[in-house]
Amino acid sequence: MQIKIIAVGKLKEKYLKEAVNEYLKRLSAYCKIEIVEIPEEKISDNPSKAEEDNVRQKEGQRIINAISERNYVISLDIKGKQLSSEELAEKIQYLAL
Repeated sequence: MQIKIIAVGKLKEKYLKEAVNEYLKRLSAYCKIEIVEIPEEKISDNPSKAEEDNVRQKEGQRIINAISERNYVISLDIKGKQLSSEELAEKIQYLAL
């Protein structure tokens, strides 16, 4: 199984980079994993609704360009359905079959 993580922007904090590297090390025993970082769009400190929409549109297009037709997409969003680690593992296992 191959997993591709598409992230907007780059991690800047050392502790987060270390955590990601630890998870990658652990997961690499079970699957091939790749992280694709796409550049985040610059935005003013006090953006208008139109500017926010424009930024989302541009970043969204970059995400879409990084996805191939054969990929199964799971989007991580704070407003989405929460899964435990076990539930996510079950979902990934199901998809691998």
